[in-house]
Amino acid sequence: MTEYEYSSMMGFLDKLVHTRTEAKDLTAERRIKQALERQPFSAYFLVQRAMTLEIALSAAQARIKELEGQPASPVSAPQTSAFLGAGAAVWGTGLNEPAPPKISVTPSAGPDTRRLTTEDKSIEFIANNARAIWVGIGLLALLAVIFKR
Repeated sequence: MTEYEYSSMMGFLDKLVHTRTEAKDLTAERRIKQALERQPFSAYFLVQRAMTLEIALSAAQARIKELEGQPASPVSAPQTSAFLGAGAAVWGTGLNEPAPPKISVTPSAGPDTRRLTTEDKSIEFIANNARAIWVGIGLLALLAVIFKR
């Protein structure tokens, strides 16, 4: 684990420990608990996945600012190890699905009629749904820690 990964993880876990909620969906809580009991490494995978998505979200936000013509603070790719490396974006090993083929961007006559790559669509989805994504990640990670005891 790199120093960057360690400090990021500790910050993430600190936020997780201090997160509170007033109401929970008991059915969802039960299903999550069942899933966590079936996978012994679930807490590890959830934290790893959430942190990987956090890095991707930061990069996407910087790219959106760049595309909107706003000066974005330079975001360099953090140095990662096996913890947040290439395999962290998927759920463990052996479950990797091949990446969907990229569709090339072909500029056309109109300004808004360009074809988006799969990556651009993903970035747009993350940007439009960031709050919901973070709420879901936070809840899953919190439940993983609570029910792992």
